[in-house]
Amino acid sequence: MTWARLTRSPVVWALGDQVLVSASNFVLTLVVARHVSLAAFSAYGLAITLVWFVSAMHRAYLTQPMAIAAVGEAPAELGERLKAVLMLQVLGWPLVIGLFALVAWRYLPSQGVALAAAVFTAAFLLQETMRRVLFVQGRMQRVSALDALAYGGQLVAILAVGMAAGGEAPLEAVLLVGALPFAASAGWAYAGLPAEARAVPWPAPAALQRAAASHWAESRWVCFSQVFMFGSFMLVPFQIAEWGKPLWVAQYNAAASILNGLNVIRQALGNHLPIEASRRFKAGGMPAMQRYLAQSASLIMVLAAAIVAVLVGLGPELVGWLFGARFSEAAAVLPHAAVGPLVGMLSLVSQAGGLVIRQTEQIFWSYVAGTVVSFALAPWLIPTFGLLGAVWVSNIGVLVPTLWHLLAFRRQVGAMRQEQHA
Repeated sequence: MTWARLTRSPVVWALGDQVLVSASNFVLTLVVARHVSLAAFSAYGLAITLVWFVSAMHRAYLTQPMAIAAVGEAPAELGERLKAVLMLQVLGWPLVIGLFALVAWRYLPSQGVALAAAVFTAAFLLQETMRRVLFVQGRMQRVSALDALAYGGQLVAILAVGMAAGGEAPLEAVLLVGALPFAASAGWAYAGLPAEARAVPWPAPAALQRAAASHWAESRWVCFSQVFMFGSFMLVPFQIAEWGKPLWVAQYNAAASILNGLNVIRQALGNHLPIEASRRFKAGGMPAMQRYLAQSASLIMVLAAAIVAVLVGLGPELVGWLFGARFSEAAAVLPHAAVGPLVGMLSLVSQAGGLVIRQTEQIFWSYVAGTVVSFALAPWLIPTFGLLGAVWVSNIGVLVPTLWHLLAFRRQVGAMRQEQHA
């Protein structure tokens, strides 16, 4: 492939955009950690966990069904679908504000922080909606430009606030200035839509009700799965705040942010494994697919062992260089914190196979099991073992769904092979 073709490839632009977003989020965590107090960084971790939860539900209920249905539509049809999604999103804002206010009552330092986090969430989701529309249109270079404005602008704005405050920036200010580039990016994206899409009238109440019902019919099980995925391992910061010391949340988030670099690997595997597994299945049947998935699982485990070994040896230096001496507790638990995310990548293998053989319901039940175990163990592990116990609550919350789905996939494959030989 020539350089000119490579630079025009949508796949290359999509991968580059994923790297941009992941790297920006990582650097943002470093900037916030160095420019707010430990208590504020703990509250920031709780607020951002809520942002990711709302974002996951937003993607499952609104943008994912929109993207699937909008492929190949004319600009006017796309505009009609987009405006329905935007209206539903606006109608959902009071629920988001209420959620943040309810959480703030017990876990956040003030209702001001809750309101600022809700404003940030609204701007973030507007930009996310618009970038998904551009994904549907195949305009990946435009997506990258919008994300550069949103995520790069957020970094610059928050860094400016932090430097002006001398290392003790108010969390409300950090969240509010971080929202501005996302709002600007969303507005720029909307202005760049085809005129036919922007000219479509906003939906009437009856049409909006139909759109809401249609989205729910398509997404309800995905939404339920997202709820239990968060319950399984992503609500650990709140479990720490409930059963441990609030300042441990800051240490936990520092360790977790370093491991977020694995998201690029997870994204690449999540995109590649189902396609290649399907190709092997079509070419050589179930045995060929099983051999490929077994080889992939072996490579993942070798990678996991190597990364854990590096973190055991260099973890303290890495945390100290990135976050500073205030986060020494994060360095002690970093190798432990890597176990769940790394071994959990095995679930990508079984889920890829499940997609090929059209058996995906076990994903939901695996997260239900993970949630039950996580919430049962947190009141014991965290008070007893402190921050290390919290890390293992997270690990177990990942490992239980992974093991569940691996066993379920193996059982499903066995049943299919018996049917074929019957």
